Amino acid sequence: MKRSERIVFHTEEAAALRGSAALAPGTPGALQCLELAQDHESLAEAARVGEYPDQSEHIVGTDV
Repeated sequence: MKRSERIVFHTEEAAALRGSAALAPGTPGALQCLELAQDHESLAEAARVGEYPDQSEHIVGTDV
């Protein structure tokens, strides 16, 4: 995935998760959506500044 695609993907995911959280504010599901939205915002920002994590860090069971 190209850098620009990563930025768009994570920005769109964050927006979608915030929209989902707004449908049921204060519920455990909404709080989880907000946490995930923050994660996506962080990843979008990391992609913007060129500090996007190496893909091997996200693959469970790898020792890379």
